[in-house]
Amino acid sequence: MGTAIVLVAVAAAIGVGMVVFGIVVSRDRSADTGVRASYRTLADVREQLRRRFEPTGAPTWIAGEQQGSRLQRDLVSADLELRPYEFRFIQAGFALLFAIIGLLRFGIGPEFVVLAVLGYVLPSIYLRNRRGHRLRQFDANLPRAMELIANSMKAGQSVTQSLTAVTDNAGPPVSDEFALARREIELGASLESALNNMVRRIGSGDLRLMVMVITIQRSVGGDLPAILITLADTMRQREEMRAEIMAATAQSRATALIITLLPIAAALLLYFIVQDYFRPMLTNPLGWAMLVLAGFLLFVGNLIIRRLTAIA
Repeated sequence: MGTAIVLVAVAAAIGVGMVVFGIVVSRDRSADTGVRASYRTLADVREQLRRRFEPTGAPTWIAGEQQGSRLQRDLVSADLELRPYEFRFIQAGFALLFAIIGLLRFGIGPEFVVLAVLGYVLPSIYLRNRRGHRLRQFDANLPRAMELIANSMKAGQSVTQSLTAVTDNAGPPVSDEFALARREIELGASLESALNNMVRRIGSGDLRLMVMVITIQRSVGGDLPAILITLADTMRQREEMRAEIMAATAQSRATALIITLLPIAAALLLYFIVQDYFRPMLTNPLGWAMLVLAGFLLFVGNLIIRRLTAIA
């Protein structure tokens, strides 16, 4: 029985590793061959748009009007070329791997379930962090893209033509997303539709504001280059102010994090290393009461620190 469990654990680990390795290799090959940077034929463009936004192969400006699942939108925003069921498969693989580890270490019990849930949640945490990191990169590079559009328009180009300046001079992920928007326009989508689809993919509030400015200007007129430059300067000043606030409250936020995680980490360490020492906390009603009180005090302490460090 023990040998069978070990073999199943090894097989699950190999399966999860092969899936992750396949994803990494696929992304590396795409980057090496320049799939995102150059499109030699119209079929290449259609295939890239199909893989990027809609598993059914529908055009992007049609797919943008459809209500996809939240997981699908998160995968697109995080730049993970996975379908939702593929991501669920990875989650199930990690859950199985952690469950088997818990079974081997603790046997059938609460630990088995907790580790399985932890394994299932870990890919979601990675997806959320990756999406947030990419969104921060996009927002940081967006003012530069707006200035490129404004300078191109001052040189006599239209808004659609100025997207080429962004794809050629801005860094990823801004250049990647604007390149895909430009390809949508080349395949027949309107400028407003392509930009609104980009807003749906990224979920950036700054990008939504830029698209709103462009849409209004195309309807009522105005000096769009000057507006874009002013908006870019405002975004930079706001980011500088946000950085100053984060620096001023860094010590307090770190203190709150350490104070919160330290007792939790100590309890988990004691539970996994010396179970007999920590078991009374889970088997005795007094122990449960102490754990509930400790959790309540940690919550109240975090709430107080957040209020103290909040800047109106």
